[in-house]
Amino acid sequence: MTDPEQDPRWAAVRAAGRHPVPTPPGLVDRVLRSLDGVRGRSVRFGGVTMTEPEFLRIAREAAETARVPGLHVSTVALVGGRLQLLATVQFGVLADEAADLLRERLAAALAGQLGVRPPAVDVHVIDVEAPPSE
Repeated sequence: MTDPEQDPRWAAVRAAGRHPVPTPPGLVDRVLRSLDGVRGRSVRFGGVTMTEPEFLRIAREAAETARVPGLHVSTVALVGGRLQLLATVQFGVLADEAADLLRERLAAALAGQLGVRPPAVDVHVIDVEAPPSE
């Protein structure tokens, strides 16, 4: 296998990395509010009620079970009633397809564990990494 950083397509990744990306307006406030509200707040899906930390633990475990090769989930959060996953994709993996597959697998895993339809799942690819060396 050749070094992925020698692939001409990698130049686009390096170019994107040279440009600072401003934090979206309100993101820090939303994250802090979310963290403040996690302590003991209850969530309800169908007939199931549990604390938000319990649900996020289940969602994190389900995300591990629903693993998609080349996609690594780093963060799981519940924002506005939607399950938000932040993920890193390996260079060369089709991010949209991997995110769609993870979304489907995770929704099915959560439905199986909870016995009710889970909240909507959003997968956000936030980074690209080089594939592991052989």
